[in-house]
Amino acid sequence: MQIAVISMVRNEADIIESFVRHAASFADKLYIVEHASTDGTYEILQQLATEGLPLSVQQFSESEQAQAEIMTDLMEQAFAAGGDFVLPLDADEFLLPDGEQDMAWCREALLSVCKPTDIYQLPWVTYQTAEEYHGQQFILAMESQRESQSEELGKLLLGREAWEKTSFRLSQGNHHALLPGADGWQRLKPLPLNGVHLAHYSWRSSEQAASKVAVGWLANVAKYSRQTNLANHWRQGFYRLLAGEKMIRPLLKHGQPARIAPSCKARQLVYTKAQRGEVVLLRNVLLAAEQLANAYSEQQAASEQHKVSLLLPYLGEQEPFQQSFASVVAEDYPQVNLIVFPLGETASRDDWLLGFLEEQSEKTTKDIIYLQEQGDILWKDLWESADGEFIQWVFPGDILAKHKIQPMVTTLARHGNINFVLTNSLDHPALQPAKAQGTLVDLQLPDGFAIGDGNVYRQYLQEHQALLTGGLSAPLFRRQTMQRCGFCRDFLQGGVPQWQELWQAVLQDAIIGAMDTPLVEMHSQL
Repeated sequence: MQIAVISMVRNEADIIESFVRHAASFADKLYIVEHASTDGTYEILQQLATEGLPLSVQQFSESEQAQAEIMTDLMEQAFAAGGDFVLPLDADEFLLPDGEQDMAWCREALLSVCKPTDIYQLPWVTYQTAEEYHGQQFILAMESQRESQSEELGKLLLGREAWEKTSFRLSQGNHHALLPGADGWQRLKPLPLNGVHLAHYSWRSSEQAASKVAVGWLANVAKYSRQTNLANHWRQGFYRLLAGEKMIRPLLKHGQPARIAPSCKARQLVYTKAQRGEVVLLRNVLLAAEQLANAYSEQQAASEQHKVSLLLPYLGEQEPFQQSFASVVAEDYPQVNLIVFPLGETASRDDWLLGFLEEQSEKTTKDIIYLQEQGDILWKDLWESADGEFIQWVFPGDILAKHKIQPMVTTLARHGNINFVLTNSLDHPALQPAKAQGTLVDLQLPDGFAIGDGNVYRQYLQEHQALLTGGLSAPLFRRQTMQRCGFCRDFLQGGVPQWQELWQAVLQDAIIGAMDTPLVEMHSQL
């Protein structure tokens, strides 16, 4: 029997390591979605995953607080992977025994008492550290107080068979399992669970509380508008901040010393760095406001429906082509046509490609155009078929980020002087030797975005015989730029890309926009 913990987190750098290390002491797998954090939460999660903890980390970069949708998706992932029970938690919630038992006892108690056919409610108890908490040590090792009674609301332990039978979804806040009914969403009634509880460290410091309500309320408004009664505690805190008030630690109604078993405290933090001061609040709020403004700009550009033509050549190797094809299908920009064509004599004689495309065309709504001619006819067909305002090459082996195209379309749509926009590659181990040798180089962008003269980049790459890490799948080109280069035909002869020559051609006399967010994982130039 397996237990999975799922969580959606944002700006939890002070507590996320405590949360992950504790949850890993009783759960078989953790599925965490990091939501646009600006305080180092994602970097800590990456380090914990690299360490070998049973942790899957995904990212959600949109502005809105889409907690119900994200957590329902994580729950379904966990059940599909073989989980018998799923425990949805926030980063400030810690499963504990009611007595002096250890976490092994907690796990065995859950598995021996609970059945996958049911849903259970765990008691939810407010805890507070005696002094303000900034990540100075494992949080359960801190001297703490707790409420003597649990809150009216609880959190759920979800059985796989109960979900398979009903296909329930999770509510915002993860307090309820919901089913659609004639009068709206109906709450499934959970069974009570005793012997364990969730310690809820909702207040940790005045800075953390202020950042939480300010950023949280902005995200809540982005989803529901200001006219909502959801997350009212964030609304109230937000308007207290607007009135110039400080966030004050709430008093416990019936506080008592928290007695936590020594074995539950015995963990060390490795990656957490204590952060103090109002700069934390200001940084998080300013960056959240920037994210919201950027989302508005992208939404406006999306409404203009700029068409993008994606060019995916087949060079004769099936596995890298399939990887790139899968990332193209998953990319979420809607106004695209996908143009696939074999390059080179070997690839053109390979019957596998046509069969693969016929099979995949039934699984995607994307418009797929297959060009099977070679020579002059191929390039004439490509010129006519690639009718998008913008052109995106995808070379086999390269993997596009799910949300690559929209930010680049927005940049080109708002900057008429830019010929193409590009970015660096996501980092991965295979890049390191070439980067160390200087044959692959990153764009250096201390200010986050730059507009530059392509001839300067061109000269540097030529003098150092280097290539940019993002590869030719990183840029989004204006169609006119590709037409000027003849769609790079001269440098793709025989299905063997001449990378240096390609870069020299596209950079010549071009004005480029360079973004700091990596939006492609490059393998093609290696």
